Amino acid sequence: MTKQTSFCQTLSNLQHGYSLQELDQLLTEALQASQDTGKVSKVSVTLTIKPNGAGTYKITDDIKSTLPKFEKEATLLFTDGEQQLVREDPRQQKLKLEQVQSSGPIDLKGIPADSKPQIKPLN
Repeated sequence: MTKQTSFCQTLSNLQHGYSLQELDQLLTEALQASQDTGKVSKVSVTLTIKPNGAGTYKITDDIKSTLPKFEKEATLLFTDGEQQLVREDPRQQKLKLEQVQSSGPIDLKGIPADSKPQIKPLN
């Protein structure tokens, strides 16, 4: 019976351990992106194994990730008479707003708490 080759050990040997560190980082990013967006993330590793003669192999790894993104909200723009995009609707009247100078605190009159409204009977 042939002894099983350890995938984890092989990954840790690739690129002197850098491939495994990259996978760890991508897995962390994928988990966070899935948590943030509620969508599916994907991390994949492809090993290309090429015999090199005399019981040696050249192994190349290809690590990829597909992370979900937040959907972007559309921007509503208008066109002016010259087909230029603008933020404000050119057909809408503009308000002439002015800044009011503050005059300090204002005393407001209040209704006494103990007065009850008087109801007049209908005749």
